[in-house]
Amino acid sequence: MGLAKGTALISSTDKKILKALGERIREIREKKKLTVYDVTGEDLLIKSRQHWQKIEAGQLSLTFVTFYKIAQSLEIPPVELLKGL
Repeated sequence: MGLAKGTALISSTDKKILKALGERIREIREKKKLTVYDVTGEDLLIKSRQHWQKIEAGQLSLTFVTFYKIAQSLEIPPVELLKGL
C-alpha cells in the first residue's frame, strides 16, 4: 500500500521547521558577512549554489551529512544551527 497520489510527504509543521532552519542558516551566513558564493563551489563542501539557496529558503529537507557540511562551511558547531528553533 503506497501513498495516494498528491499526498504530501512533508507536513506543514515540517515545512515550518525547514523554513526556520533555512532562515537560521542565512542569518549566520550574513552575520559572518559571507555570500552564497563564499560558501559554495566545486572546491568547497557544498558544491551547488542553487542547493544552498533552496536550503535557506526552506525548500529542501536535509540529510545529516548536508547539515554537518553546512556547519563546517560556516565554521560553527552543528548545534549552533539549531539554536532558537
